[in-house]
Amino acid sequence: MNVEDDACSLTRVPRLLGIYENFPENYHGIIRFRHQAPARRLQGIILQSLQKLGQEGDPVFSTLPSVSNCKVDLDFGVADGRIFDYLSEETLDASLKTVSKDALPMLDFICIVRYYKRDAEVYRPLKFDYLLLRFAFYGGSVDFQIFHERGTRRLSIEDVSTIIISKIDKGLVENGLPEVTVEYARTL
Repeated sequence: MNVEDDACSLTRVPRLLGIYENFPENYHGIIRFRHQAPARRLQGIILQSLQKLGQEGDPVFSTLPSVSNCKVDLDFGVADGRIFDYLSEETLDASLKTVSKDALPMLDFICIVRYYKRDAEVYRPLKFDYLLLRFAFYGGSVDFQIFHERGTRRLSIEDVSTIIISKIDKGLVENGLPEVTVEYARTL
């Protein structure tokens, strides 16, 4: 056994899938909802829903006055300690394997809301919004916390949370599970 190899293995940081070490204590929005799905399945559906939302977008943006004249794209990354891994197919598969073994106490994500304004034949990027999302699981309840890191906030926190919860509900129904029931919602 090489001493250097042993020293490196002692200093290696364990993987912290789903947990962002620097998540702020104060948040700008919280939605508490109840669910009837097993926590592992719900976490898998949340991961899949966010990944799909990032890939396909959502036609709901054209109905929101604040962004009706913009093209809106969402990108999501799942926390892994101090970083976020883009929620690609590979990351999704690895994350689903982790949550299928044992439910996590929380899942943290970054959400980048990208806005583009059409000028003539070209889409010109506008300032983006950067949001931190936390799903904290307590038995049959989940606290969904949103922190607005920076950006113009063209899309309100309430709109973002509604879009995400709607996508999760759709995933639950597709899997033969009942939709979530929102018990409490507060956004700043």
